[in-house]
Amino acid sequence: MKFKTIHLLLLSLLVWACTKPDKTPKTVTPDPKDTTQIKDTTKPKDSTQQPVDSFITYLILKGNNYCEKNSYPLYKQASLSFIAIFDSSCIYTTLDPNNQADINKLMGFSDCTTLHHANSARFGWNWKDDKLQLHAYCYVDSVRQYKKLGDVALNTPIQCKLEVLPGMYVFTLDGKKDTMQRFCNDSIANGIKLYPYFGGDEPAPHDIRIKVKELP
Repeated sequence: MKFKTIHLLLLSLLVWACTKPDKTPKTVTPDPKDTTQIKDTTKPKDSTQQPVDSFITYLILKGNNYCEKNSYPLYKQASLSFIAIFDSSCIYTTLDPNNQADINKLMGFSDCTTLHHANSARFGWNWKDDKLQLHAYCYVDSVRQYKKLGDVALNTPIQCKLEVLPGMYVFTLDGKKDTMQRFCNDSIANGIKLYPYFGGDEPAPHDIRIKVKELP
């Protein structure tokens, strides 16, 4: 009887060993018709590979003249090129109707190793006659001079270039050139870079936003 019991126990162990589940991973070839077996191998999009908006938005807050984070870096170059975009925030009405024609400043530089009210050249702009107008805006030996360059559309990139020549500035707006007098006679601007400024006699009546992308 004892021998029979041992025999049955050994037989049970043998059967259990033969039927023990195999934990070894098995390679399964997916059926192309069964989409539930096909894993999504698409890698997540890397945001660093997306197009980068290289424009800088210059914000002039309501009640201010200077843009936020305004600075005065030295500027010694033969030209300044950039793309600008004006949006609907650049539509405004001045408190004094006589100030509507005042020219706001976009980008430019002082020159001739002097302050900008002595010698400088900048693109200027204003909202007048229901249009956004671009201007050449300069000080030449402390005398202010300006000239309208053209009307531009809102929310549309515009190409601007300001070149320095002996005795002359060349303003280019979307390929159209115009010139202004310059006090000094070298071929390099020698001063500080000037950033967006509202005014004129009045500060910004509301927040003003201008996008600028500087070009090489």
